[in-house]
Amino acid sequence: MREMTETRFRELADAFGSDLAKWPSSERDAARALLSERRDLEAVLAEWAELDAALTDILDEAELQPRPVAELGGAFDLRGFLSALWPFGGLWQPAAGLVAASAAGFIVGISLTDLPAETTNVYDDQLTIVESALGAETLEINQ
Repeated sequence: MREMTETRFRELADAFGSDLAKWPSSERDAARALLSERRDLEAVLAEWAELDAALTDILDEAELQPRPVAELGGAFDLRGFLSALWPFGGLWQPAAGLVAASAAGFIVGISLTDLPAETTNVYDDQLTIVESALGAETLEINQ
């Protein structure tokens, strides 16, 4: 059994409450030994006893019992997980909306690839403005 300090005792009380039976088994004997030597630490447990009682009352009112995480186990339920993420019906609905929006964007993009002839002149004018702003010398090409 390793020796326990007051700091460690307070940390365990903060983490596990006032009931020493709920503390890690490797720490219980050292905690009991320190508690028998230092009666002032009973006040630490008394503080947590009030909170433990309040939490127990809340659990009793809600008819809930705390269960260890290991008991909650079981196989991963993908369907339950997906319905928790999207509780508004089948997942096909948002997927179909995404496919429809993507198809519409593709069709609009394909139909706008033929640019009018004036666009090339506008592009050349914009390029000239950018080049002169950057300090490049522009050459006028006569066509």
